[in-house]
Amino acid sequence: MGMDLAKKTYSTTPDYFIAGTTVGIVTAAKEASAAIAAHNLVLLDGGKVKPLAAVDGSNALNVTGLYGIAAEDAASGEDAVIYLTGEFFAEGLALPDGVTAADIEVALRNIGIFLK
Repeated sequence: MGMDLAKKTYSTTPDYFIAGTTVGIVTAAKEASAAIAAHNLVLLDGGKVKPLAAVDGSNALNVTGLYGIAAEDAASGEDAVIYLTGEFFAEGLALPDGVTAADIEVALRNIGIFLK
């Protein structure tokens, strides 16, 4: 029996998205009306979820219908698992261009999602 002498690299940098368990994590499955990437913010529109659109200088951030955060990738027409509540690392969010975690922090807190 030999020893494994291969070089291994370790890091103390967190590679996590879930930031705590003080607030219980609740999920739901909803059909996606468009492709959604993991950790995107999603809006509920007509009973289906879609990703939050990019923001540019000509339009304000509109979070009307904010439903939660996608737990994983989902294609259009597939069921998407959505985090409805919980604590998450802001750095792990997949935000559209022009949107920062500070822009959506209060809107997320209002639906039971807390950023760290």
